[in-house]
Formats: sequence, structure tokens, C-alpha cells
Amino acid sequence: MSDGRQKRTEVVPEVVFLGKLVERVAAGKIRVPRFQRNFVWKQPDLYTLLDSVRRGFPIGSILVWDTDEEIESTSRIGPVGINPRTKGLVGYLLDGQQRVSTLVGTLRLADETDAVVDQIDWRVYYDLDSQEFIHRQRQESAGPQYFPVRSLLNTAGFFEACRRIQSDSGSGAIQRRLDEADRLANAFRDYQLPLIHIREADLESAVTVFARLNRTGRKMAADEMVSALTYQEGEFHLAGMLSEFKAELKKRGFGNLDRVFLLRSVLAALERDIYAKDWADLMVKPEVREKLPGAFEAAKQGIRLALVLLGRLGVTSDRLLPYGLQLVLLGEFHRICPHPTDRAVDLLKRWFWVTSFTGWFGGVNTAQAKRALEEIRGLARGTSEEFNVVDLGSQAQPFPDRFDARSARVRAFLLYLASLGPRSLQGDGDLDPGSLLSQLGTDALGYVWSNPDQSDMVSSPANRLFVDPEHVGQALGRLSELDDRTLDALLPTHGFSVDGIARLRNGDREGLIKSRRETLIAGERSFMAERNVKLPTELTAATIADSETSDEE
Repeated sequence: MSDGRQKRTEVVPEVVFLGKLVERVAAGKIRVPRFQRNFVWKQPDLYTLLDSVRRGFPIGSILVWDTDEEIESTSRIGPVGINPRTKGLVGYLLDGQQRVSTLVGTLRLADETDAVVDQIDWRVYYDLDSQEFIHRQRQESAGPQYFPVRSLLNTAGFFEACRRIQSDSGSGAIQRRLDEADRLANAFRDYQLPLIHIREADLESAVTVFARLNRTGRKMAADEMVSALTYQEGEFHLAGMLSEFKAELKKRGFGNLDRVFLLRSVLAALERDIYAKDWADLMVKPEVREKLPGAFEAAKQGIRLALVLLGRLGVTSDRLLPYGLQLVLLGEFHRICPHPTDRAVDLLKRWFWVTSFTGWFGGVNTAQAKRALEEIRGLARGTSEEFNVVDLGSQAQPFPDRFDARSARVRAFLLYLASLGPRSLQGDGDLDPGSLLSQLGTDALGYVWSNPDQSDMVSSPANRLFVDPEHVGQALGRLSELDDRTLDALLPTHGFSVDGIARLRNGDREGLIKSRRETLIAGERSFMAERNVKLPTELTAATIADSETSDEE
């Protein structure tokens, strides 16, 4: 596609009428390259854009790359088929795809029977009375006040819609609606927008422009960017493969894991910088492209094995995983060493618990995280059997004062809470904390007492417990209904103290929460000690430095 010589990019601006732009796209003279992402706008986005045109508001410039190179492009835009590519100069959309797709899909719609594409109903109408854009589902009868957008730039269609207004409207509304339809059509026919042509550029330069636009404008996901930059018809498509793997992870309870961590696992398997940001410079390199499918499969297998290890530690949901980077590093270990020694596994387990309870990943920079990755690789390759960057003798953070399900320290606490084997508040059977968290999110953790007088008691982790999916309201009412024998078996599995039944029966709600807090602190400290984590000096802390589980910059 490129002769290897660096060409000087030429920028040629043009002001074009909206109708002319739509014509060029439908004729195939301006095309959507395959390396663009799919249509991602929602139904209201269409109405907002069309209303901006109606009002004469600017909708931004459209950037196209003019070239005679044959680049794979889409054959349809929304519900509209595009003419095949012709020989000669063709413009490929680099910026403005969502806007152009909206204009072409609504203004050039020919057949309303197949008008729902990409989860969008392209049968958009303009309500001449309320002066708003709607889609057909809101007006099944398609009354005379609803003017089809697809008829605005079509002379025959426009007159047909006007005849329907005259024949079906009441006498008092005919002229008002015709005048509004005329104003609307003129607004669309007279609308002009800037079209910027990039010329004398090769594919790599055009893709670099594309990448930089997506770093400064409305950003696409990192894996979508990589897929865009490496796209070739019939070849490996990273975003699609990651979506398939995400579906697999969802079945394992990790469906909410941020895709960026999966991408970082792939970069680790490529032996590239896991924090790399300049996708254009990295992914257009042939030596990287050809290794991408193999690296993806290797990273995927590493993550699968890492999830087995995490499952043994009680991490059965992404909402119980303190840091996404823990999975990235453990996945890289298992990619390199799928059959580790018992010694290595014991070290990994301790590494996991120490990084979880100390909040290690929440307080380090990217350089330290990369060094930690190298230590993990050294253990996997057998060149090292110790950690220095991650100090396994570091002191754990104290018991958190506030419950925040995003906090890595709170997630570490939840792993302890889940290890108690919490029983159903119905009095029979065990709960599955990982499954509950994956299905319900934070709703899997209900309040013991929802309205204590002290605000710090409301937000305390000691005031939260795992509950049944159908649970509604605070747990006190349900617990009070159970007999003593049932409570005697149930309360310890949720970390309540031995005097919990007496306090519950006496209505000592405040004492119940406080005594549970003390029991949980003591129990969690024993849990840490059993896992070789150095105990914190303080029992509790007013603030926890690491408040977010997302270890993004």
C-alpha cells in the first residue's frame, strides 16, 4: 500500500452543501474505511444532530483522506447501501463517521421495512406541531403533523408529504404545517459544513491522523483503537476477539472487568510496554501485527490459569478482585509458566494478599508497576525466587472506616467476609458471594441497620453483609424473625459476635453493630496473619489512601 517514502501531507478545505455531501457518500465517492469503529451513537444522538442542522448550528468539520489506494470499506451505512468503489480518487472518512452516518441513514432511507439497523430506528420524523424529531414508534398512525426526514432532500418525496398534510390536516392547521415543512426543508437544503481533505498521504500517515484525532476528540476504547490500526479484511480483529473473551469471562464472574486490563495482558504477551499509549506508532509495525494473534491466545490462556489460582483464593468475581493489574501480572506469570512449582504458587499467593491488604498498586507509579511485572516474569522463568519491588514484609492498611465497593482495601475485606461462608438470611443454605456480586453489584451487600443516628455507623463496613437476591430493606427485621437456633448457626457466618443474639433480642442495635465491628477487625487480622501479611499497627484508619480499585492513570 505504501512505497516506503514519506509523503508530505496536503490539507485542502472545502465548504459543501449538506445534500451534496450525502450524495457523494451514497455514490461511494466518500467511504467509511473498515478500520473505523461501528456506529455507536444512540437514538437521541440522531435527534440532537438533526436539530442542530435545523437550527443552523455548526456540527463540526468532516475529515476525509483522498487517495487512489484501495482500502477496505463498508458497503452500507446504517440502512443505506453504498455504491461499489470506482477507480480513481476516493475519500475515506477519518473523522465524522457518526455524524455522516446519521445524515445519510436518515436522509437517504429508501425502504422503511428494514429501517432498524445497529439498534437504531432510522425512520425519523419531524413533528411539525411540537417542532421536535422523533421516530415512528412514538406515532404508529404517522399523522399529517409528522414529516418524514427521508423526504427533506427528495423533491418528489417532499411534495408527496406536503400533499398528505393538505389532505389529512384540519383546515386551520394546513398552512401552518406547510410553512413549517418548508422552513425545515430549506434549513437542510441550505446547510453547509466544512469538508477537509487530506491528500498526498500514505496509509500510515492517514492512520496516524486517525489515531491522534481519537486521542484528542471523543475517544474510542484502547482495544478498538488497536483493532482500527491493524485492520485488514479477513485478518485478526482484536476488538472482536476481546468481546468474545469478555463473554467467556462473564460466565466466570468477571464480565465487568475493564477491557483495558485484557489489552494490557496482550501487550505483556507481546513483551511490549503495558502502559503504551501511542497505538499508531506501535501497531502499524508489521512485526507487531504478525505477532498479535499468537500473543492474544497466549495472554488469554494465561488469564484462564490465573483465574484458577484466584478462585482458590476466593476471588470468584471481578468485584472481589482488588486490582485489575493483579490479574494482568498473574496472567503473564501463567503465560510463561503454565505449570508452576508449589514454591512459586505459595509466593504468588502471598504476593496477592500483600498487594491487596497494603494497597500496593494504588500507591505506585508506572515505573514501579513495570518493575513488579519483571519480578513476576523472573519468578515464572525460574531466574528469581523473591520479590524486592513488592515488599512482602509491608504492613497492611488498617480496617477501613467507610464501605466503598470500589476500594481495593474494602474488596480485600470482602474476601475475608466471603471466607466465613455466609448463610442465607432465609435461615437455610449458603450464599455465593462472588455470584451475588457479579449479578447485583453492591446490592449484594445490604445494610444491617439502614438508619442509625451516627453517620459513621451507617457507612461502616460492619454495617454491611451479604444478602439474598430477593432481600429488601435492612437485615435487622429479617434476623429478628429467626429463632435462636437458626441465628446461632447464621450469625457467625456473617461475622457477628457471640452476644449477637442477646443484643438482637434486646433491641440493642448500636451495640450489635459496634460489637460486630470489633469481631470483624479481630477476625480479619487473624485472616491476614494466616496468609503471612504483616498486621497494621492501628486497628482502624480514618482514611484509606487507596480509594479506587481502578489502577488507571
